[in-house]
Amino acid sequence: MSISDRRVGTLGSELTFAGQATRALLGHRPGLAGPEYFPTMDGVVAALLDGRIDVGVLTSETSNTACTETATRILAGEGLFVSDEIVVPYHCALLGKRGSRLEHIKHVGGHGSIRQCRRFLEERLPAATVEIHRQNSVAAAREVLESDGSMAVIGTEAAARALGLEIIEPDIDDGSAGGWWALTTALEVSPGADHLAIRVEGSGELEEVLALLAPLGLAVRTITNAPTGEIFRYRYLLILRTRSGGPLTGREIDAFGSRVVGVFSTTTAS
Repeated sequence: MSISDRRVGTLGSELTFAGQATRALLGHRPGLAGPEYFPTMDGVVAALLDGRIDVGVLTSETSNTACTETATRILAGEGLFVSDEIVVPYHCALLGKRGSRLEHIKHVGGHGSIRQCRRFLEERLPAATVEIHRQNSVAAAREVLESDGSMAVIGTEAAARALGLEIIEPDIDDGSAGGWWALTTALEVSPGADHLAIRVEGSGELEEVLALLAPLGLAVRTITNAPTGEIFRYRYLLILRTRSGGPLTGREIDAFGSRVVGVFSTTTAS
């Protein structure tokens, strides 16, 4: 079965950045059902692995923090595969209770988007405590609503409108963008796929893979790694793209065999 007509799950709610990315994916791949929202990233993965959903959408990397724990999960061999990729500008906003002002804020919460706003927080709120919420940014926003006005959350402007929060400062992330992966539990080839995700272990396998790229017309987009428990030995996740920008022909996929953990296209949403 293709990625279409499948149940999709992601983090938080439609008001989170993950929710925005998932809506962009739904617009890019008509026929997806959902999405269903889960309170944590672990919850999304658990639902995917036990079959409650067919596609899980999780952040893969950001312009300010590089690769995320999603890559770590793939490197660890959790049985996840990349079926699609959406890149979405964040446009993070600092949200507070009605009447709150920047000088009132003593604590800032949020989720992964906090990491996109470090410069703003260090320069404009140096005395405030900053904490990544254990669940998601909407849960953090609800705590702000119950506060005395000294708390704020980094979230979407949609969350402000829906929850009745004040936008204290808009666009505080220096133009950061995030990448999200549509994850499945079996390898699939999305229509027009021009990217490959390859998982290798050790420098020997890495050298073998790199030697195949030029003859196949492929280039490296990114390489990230994770420890294996042995000193100087790592697992590597390579994201490859076609040099021409055209779709993969199939022989590229066959060349890497069981090392392939993703065949996908990437789309930038407005």
